[in-house]
Amino acid sequence: MRLVALNAFALLLVPVLVPAGPSAADILAGVARTSAARHTVAYSGWRQYSIHNLRFGKSASAKVRITSDPGQGKQFTIANQTGHSRLIGVIETLLSSEADASRPENAGLHEIGPANYTAALRGSETIAGRDCWVLAISPKSKNKYLLKGTAWVDKKTYALVRLDGVTASSVSMWVGAPHIVQDFAPVDGVWLPVHMVSNSSTFLLGDSGLDVRYTNYQVKSSDSARR
Repeated sequence: MRLVALNAFALLLVPVLVPAGPSAADILAGVARTSAARHTVAYSGWRQYSIHNLRFGKSASAKVRITSDPGQGKQFTIANQTGHSRLIGVIETLLSSEADASRPENAGLHEIGPANYTAALRGSETIAGRDCWVLAISPKSKNKYLLKGTAWVDKKTYALVRLDGVTASSVSMWVGAPHIVQDFAPVDGVWLPVHMVSNSSTFLLGDSGLDVRYTNYQVKSSDSARR
């Protein structure tokens, strides 16, 4: 009886092995795969840009048509615009920069993934009703298309749900290195941006705030790209 009791006590000392979850590197690789799937689809939509400069009390807005094609990247057409001309110029600069970054030969230079980032897993959090991993991300190079900050990644799809960070280098002399918060959501099975807020401070313009709303997406996707 004493031997049985000792054996039972010994079992209590054996650590319970809990299956480990994915590492930060594994999650980054999953995000890269999800992003790659997005680049295989064509889609179009509308954006509403609203920018306000606090130093001069000036504002501007623009309604922009976007089309994205896997072989060409993104193309933007400003349907209408109002407000201060210099702030309209800021919006035009941002559109030109994004169009250039989206070209097939440049697309891989700014993706969230192991090629461009290191990451540390900070835990889990629910964002927009989705159970997410929380990653602290650091860019491997000083690139204006990369962010240093935090990424929330959906545990089921490995899609980005939210990004919050500061660009790794200055975007332009008018924008500087802005702080950006961007939210994503699935549209016809493809994860696309739905809202972005950007705040910047520069010597030339002082403090400015930019709000971008993404609407009316039309997605032409292959079944292989859907999640």
